Amino acid sequence: MTDGKNRLEGGAQDADERLIAGIRRELDRSCDALDGHTLSRLNRIRHVALARRQSRATRLLLPFGGFVTACVLVLTVTLFMPGSLTESDDPVPPLEDIDILASNDSLDLYEDYEFYEWLASNE
Repeated sequence: MTDGKNRLEGGAQDADERLIAGIRRELDRSCDALDGHTLSRLNRIRHVALARRQSRATRLLLPFGGFVTACVLVLTVTLFMPGSLTESDDPVPPLEDIDILASNDSLDLYEDYEFYEWLASNE
């Protein structure tokens, strides 16, 4: 049964190829019969269509190029100046802040944090 199905598919492919070849021959024959004015007009239309296609591709790639440039710039600044993005005037390291925020203790103690810090430094 599979062999019969393969033969039918092969016959359909042969018929499709013959149909395509016949259409191609007919189109080539009709193109050969065109006058010079029509051929010139078709040639101009083809050149205009190709120029539009190239300009459309350029317009599509322009925003993508800008995005890639911005990403490369951010990556370069991050790699070569790592301290510039994370430095702050706050003397408390960020990890200590995370411990404070994650704790379940009341935040009343931290309202007078500067006082306790001064008290600890004057002991």
